[in-house]
Amino acid sequence: MEKIKRQLGIFKNVETIVVMALFIALSIVLGKLVAINILQDFRISLENTPVIIAAVAYGPLAGAIVGGLSDMIGCMLVGYTINPIITAGAIAVGLLAGIFGKLLLRKDANYSKIEGYLRCLLTVSAAHFIGSIIIKTLGLYFYFGSPLLLTFFIRLGIYAVTSVAESIILYILYTKKIIKKFQPRKDG
Repeated sequence: MEKIKRQLGIFKNVETIVVMALFIALSIVLGKLVAINILQDFRISLENTPVIIAAVAYGPLAGAIVGGLSDMIGCMLVGYTINPIITAGAIAVGLLAGIFGKLLLRKDANYSKIEGYLRCLLTVSAAHFIGSIIIKTLGLYFYFGSPLLLTFFIRLGIYAVTSVAESIILYILYTKKIIKKFQPRKDG
């Protein structure tokens, strides 16, 4: 039985699965319904905030799952074609936020406010630079023929601002120990 529980990892706890589903739903709402659309290829949203929180709270696999499923389900709900490269970017955001979160945001550490915020900013920025700026820009270029450099620099500006906002949210949740409350209980 213990071997099966270890193999199930994050899926061995129903509470974790439910919270991940809530993060997926929140990401869809923030990304597809509350976003500010700018032309065809650009939108400003906080859709990755729940992905990043899931990644920091539950790890890289959870972040990747929340990112990928929220992108695919969100596309189906609003009638977008699923672009596998953009979905790979969403998965990368969750995966990288989880990896950088594990490396930079120790739960038992006592960081100064500035150091804590900078660690959150680095976690979010690294995930966005690779997932949202590089991979998703390539997805827009290959699928829709968006001008590569123009799209890259516009998305760089959008995610510079978005990363600051998401880092503030992550920092508040992290310092108030709210993220720790997402952790599954040992009994369950």
